[in-house]
Amino acid sequence: MKITILVDNYVTKRNFIAEHGFSALIEDREKRILFDTGQGYALMHNLKVKNINPKTIKTVVLSHGHDDHTGGLEVFYKENNEFELIAHPDVVYPKFKIMGEVKQNIGLKIDLSKFNKHFSKVPFEITPYLIFSGEVPKINQWELEEKSYYREKNGKLEKDPFTDDVSLFIPLKDKKLLVLTGCAHSGIINIIQYGMKVTGMNKLYGVIGGMHLKNASKRRIERTAEMLYEMDPSFVTVSHCTGIPAGIEFTKKLKDRVIFTDVSKEFKYDMYSKN
Repeated sequence: MKITILVDNYVTKRNFIAEHGFSALIEDREKRILFDTGQGYALMHNLKVKNINPKTIKTVVLSHGHDDHTGGLEVFYKENNEFELIAHPDVVYPKFKIMGEVKQNIGLKIDLSKFNKHFSKVPFEITPYLIFSGEVPKINQWELEEKSYYREKNGKLEKDPFTDDVSLFIPLKDKKLLVLTGCAHSGIINIIQYGMKVTGMNKLYGVIGGMHLKNASKRRIERTAEMLYEMDPSFVTVSHCTGIPAGIEFTKKLKDRVIFTDVSKEFKYDMYSKN
């Protein structure tokens, strides 16, 4: 299995472009699965630079409904309209960020009715080695600090419970779990613990993706770093919305096991075993 970062907030290599958003390509043997699409400015450009034909991607998974993860759907659809779209059904609710008197539409900008959709609230196997999380239980309430995100449901504005926030679980050998996140609005510790419950894995191998800690409290960042340290992963990434303060705290705890990702970063795994 190979995972390639196609869209991220950072770029260090020539020809690629960055944007505030996230997208990763998962290559599982003969299958190509796109996890999120960024805002829509970088995805197609970076696919071209990587010499990846969009038509070879048969599955697109959305981590949640924010436009920095779904904005590339429309441009991708123009190049490839023969793929299955996987997401939580609540991804379609209009979403907003409200700070003071400023209300910003940050939800889907495209009608999903024309897509071949597979909506699910519960976990299922996309492939035997790639598991869709479904809705993540919000057990650790201390992770749920965000107060500026809202959704519109049945014509009424409400705090976004992030029921649509999903991740991907990858079971590796030796009962180790690799977690791929979009923004981790459910809380990264909630996601990891749920991933272990769903997959039966009992050790964290690593985390790839955003953790939405860029504006988190110092207390939450420190607690998250401590709990990740106790899980003793081989690595965790600082990607997209994780933020520099969290990256610094993670580095204090995990040292060189922290990877600051950028566009085109690749992760490769040769073992296809759940045992």
